[in-house]
Amino acid sequence: MRHLRTVLVGAVLLAATLTLAGPQPRAGAATVVRWSSCPDIADAECAGIDVPVDPARPNGPRFTLRLGRLPALDPAQRKGMLLGIPGGPGVGISEYFGQDLRTRRHIDEFRRQWDVVTFDPRGVGQSSPIRCAPDAVPPVISPFDRPPSPAEFKAIGRANARFLRSCVKATGELIYHLSSMDTAEDIERIRQALSPNDGLVAHGASYGTAYGAAYLERYGDHVQALVLDAVVDHSIDLSTELATRQLPAVQDAFDRMAQWCGEDSSCALHGEDLGSAYDAAVAAVPAVRPVVPQLLAGGRDPQIGWPVIAQIIARARDGDPAALRGATDLGGAAEDAWLRAGKDGMFRGVFCGDYGPQDDYAALLATGETAAQKAPRFAWRFWDATPTAHGTAGIGICVGWPLEARNPPHRLQMGPHPNVMVANPTHDPSTALSNALAVWLQIPEARLLLSDTDGHEALTFSRCAFEAEFRFLNDPTSVATTTLCPD
Repeated sequence: MRHLRTVLVGAVLLAATLTLAGPQPRAGAATVVRWSSCPDIADAECAGIDVPVDPARPNGPRFTLRLGRLPALDPAQRKGMLLGIPGGPGVGISEYFGQDLRTRRHIDEFRRQWDVVTFDPRGVGQSSPIRCAPDAVPPVISPFDRPPSPAEFKAIGRANARFLRSCVKATGELIYHLSSMDTAEDIERIRQALSPNDGLVAHGASYGTAYGAAYLERYGDHVQALVLDAVVDHSIDLSTELATRQLPAVQDAFDRMAQWCGEDSSCALHGEDLGSAYDAAVAAVPAVRPVVPQLLAGGRDPQIGWPVIAQIIARARDGDPAALRGATDLGGAAEDAWLRAGKDGMFRGVFCGDYGPQDDYAALLATGETAAQKAPRFAWRFWDATPTAHGTAGIGICVGWPLEARNPPHRLQMGPHPNVMVANPTHDPSTALSNALAVWLQIPEARLLLSDTDGHEALTFSRCAFEAEFRFLNDPTSVATTTLCPD
């Protein structure tokens, strides 16, 4: 807690130096929405609204954005709509309302007062899903044990460009319009359709915070209450964020797991050096390498976090080829090849739409050296060209991307927003604490919630954080400027 307070005091002092301007609001017409049972979610209702492929051309091509709703449990207590902004990128209605996320994000508790609504973001699920040719998916020529050579770097770029052409051919223009800015426009159309006379009450987590921040910047006057939990900071370049924030956060999570393993006899590697065991496991079963940092997002959770990682490492080190069986997010062996390729294309379309091509080899090489110094065991992720879960990817996914960023990195420009809460765990390997502090400093008068926990998303791993976020969404004035939740 002492470290938490030190970080917080420094952030408050820095906040006093910021002066930001607000954007010009825009508005649109409401839409009639007709709900019916969702075929893939037992107790949810689904609907669709028409939105333009290119928000700048409202009279151009359109597609149907799929909405999902879990009605308030007691209509007499209903206060309105709470919009859950999905993350990933790639999470949609079926995942958001699936039992795992539904439980971890306390959705049924939110339903005591709200209709909980979410959506398939553009290109995801049933909102005109991106399609790309399976035989054009870039080969897995990374992760690298070293920086790629100039020839390998060019090969990554050619493969990515070829893959994009296959997505354009199979999907059409939508692949060009997947940035956070585009999704922010969809969120406004959802508000106009479902709550035209009220301000937006919304909760965005993980990459959903990028969508939420983009909405806030464009339609801040339409926000009643907004929580951004496990924060993406879009003010810095992708390569800088990876080298100076994300990879050190992964290293921090790994080091904390090592400490836990040394203290807790239930750890499958208790009494051993975790780093050496991990290195041996990677040598025996190479597929362990990308899975372990991915699962660190589960924190101490016995079902998805450190205990599972320790078991995987122990089994893989001993040469068990089935060590990864049952691990989460290993993705899609039973999925249709076109569906897998489309998810890959969607992920790249979102990231590259927000960050643009990463083509300066010399600059990236220098930045990669910083990553290697800060997180030597995980520095390969800097160059990685394979999208993974929890919104994580290396600069390799956007090397050779032949489109400029639609929503280039920039500091948020807006006026005071005491109706916004920025939240983060202190030890989140997917969205570093420094991201949340940086975004909080870009939103004058925003609330800050720090949860001294391990894992990805504060409300998922801290009951205190959930309760504070619940109160805030109900009444932003009921929550102090800063909230500290102990582990």
